Amino acid sequence: MIWYDPGIIEGIGVSLSIILIITLIRKGWQMYWVLLISCLLLALTNGNNFTQNLNLLFNSLISPSAFYLVSMVVMITILSHLHQKIGAMENLVEHLRFLVRDPRALLMIFPAAISLFSTVPGGAIISAPMVEETGRDLKMPPIELAMSNIIYRHMIVLINPFNTSLILASGISGISIASYLSFTVPVIAIVFIIATMFLIYRYPWNKRISSTRSVHNSEQNSRRQAWAGLLSASSPYLLAMFLGLVVGVYFPLALLAGIGIAFLINLPDKDKGAALLSRLVTLLHGFKWPMTLTALTIIFYKDFMLEAESIQQVTRLLIDQGLPLIAIVIALPFFTGFITGNNTASLGIALPIIIPFLGPEMLSVRYFGLIYLSSYAGYFGSPVHLCTYLTNDYFKTPLFSLIKRVNVYSVIMIVVGLTMALLY
Repeated sequence: MIWYDPGIIEGIGVSLSIILIITLIRKGWQMYWVLLISCLLLALTNGNNFTQNLNLLFNSLISPSAFYLVSMVVMITILSHLHQKIGAMENLVEHLRFLVRDPRALLMIFPAAISLFSTVPGGAIISAPMVEETGRDLKMPPIELAMSNIIYRHMIVLINPFNTSLILASGISGISIASYLSFTVPVIAIVFIIATMFLIYRYPWNKRISSTRSVHNSEQNSRRQAWAGLLSASSPYLLAMFLGLVVGVYFPLALLAGIGIAFLINLPDKDKGAALLSRLVTLLHGFKWPMTLTALTIIFYKDFMLEAESIQQVTRLLIDQGLPLIAIVIALPFFTGFITGNNTASLGIALPIIIPFLGPEMLSVRYFGLIYLSSYAGYFGSPVHLCTYLTNDYFKTPLFSLIKRVNVYSVIMIVVGLTMALLY
């Protein structure tokens, strides 16, 4: 019978794995368990015997992409944890408040700074009180403050070289992080300008209030000291970005250098040995094994999906029926990001499906950058996006209205990205 055709069984397994991922993520399951179960489902339906599936799993485990992705996740989570525990994040925010007088600029800088130097899930809630306090001077309504908190945080997340999803896309595609940034940075610059025109600069700035505060602040500190403190607080990340993006050092090693710098900043004048020992303990506590396992299981799932031929056959059928490949490149990542509210999961689903249809001339940042951007746009506007819920709860805004406004910028992001891809 037709239902016993191996291709159909494999197709059912692939489809069920995607449904399973979306369903279990929305129920709050840990991502690594979800992906392990999905891999088991794929192994049971792909037509391979036990030995073949075991070899596939082993080759995936020892692959360069698995080592790169796992080592990056480990280094980033450790550095972020240490940076927060030694008080460097708090110092960074304090120095920014002193140096930047215009509250409109602070509305952009605070969410961006938190996203750049913190990998905490739902981290928009950290910057929300800063945005609220700053927005009082501008008399901005809650919905505009909520939008500022979400948009300026996530535009920076998209181009943050320490973003796990960007690392995943780079590891799977073999395209460098710097190349992805060369595609996404111009897109975000345009979206940034559009957002700022509609969100920020419609509100006047009361210079008298800001100048009064700056006089008070200047009694406690000097601009030179503030700049020195700001550079010191951000030095671990600045060094890692310089080594990884400019010099071309293997990025995990660049992050290791950043961790070394973090050990040395904000040391007390006395008992430095005890402080260094305490930081070593803090460093060990920074290892996040759930995130590390998730990174590894994403590689497993990707390799099992690449073995499946049925999903490629369905996609090929759609293309043969006249559906442009570019439509799949945009729609599939966006849809999975929107449904899961998880950019990493979205890329883990979409990339293995799309990659086999990209010819040799298409294995470039033009297409992979668009996949990454579309996936992020879907996640950004997702109704199950954690940051949106936390921000909405803090500012007490109508949730539907907030989601609708955020998705306007998702669409703008895709349109600008598609234009960028055509011109790249």
